[in-house]
Amino acid sequence: MKKIRLYTILFAALALGLAACRQANDKNPALLGKWQGTEWLLFGQPSGMDAAQVFFEFSEDGSYSAQFGEQHQQGVWRTEKDKLYTTEKGKKEIMVKLLKADGASLEFEMNRGGQQETLKLQKK
Repeated sequence: MKKIRLYTILFAALALGLAACRQANDKNPALLGKWQGTEWLLFGQPSGMDAAQVFFEFSEDGSYSAQFGEQHQQGVWRTEKDKLYTTEKGKKEIMVKLLKADGASLEFEMNRGGQQETLKLQKK
């Protein structure tokens, strides 16, 4: 009888541990749709990069596509609280901080090589 209780407790602990290790996925509905960049800042100042050449599309099925000028990406996305995680096919997951996501505008904060960048986008 004690063995059964011990196995039950161990199984419950294992199940809880596995559930805790799963990646959270809020799939923030405010991100769904097509977006175009409006402003790209570097340390809060204009970066000189043409934000209008940046496009994102986030789909309900968890896929995304992005275009940066001539560069194209496709992969999957997820959110967890104020973080957006994207994984391009065959690449590692990347995280950006969501400063604003209200369904009409998006703001991402990125850190590329120690440089704080903010990308602002509007819904198309």
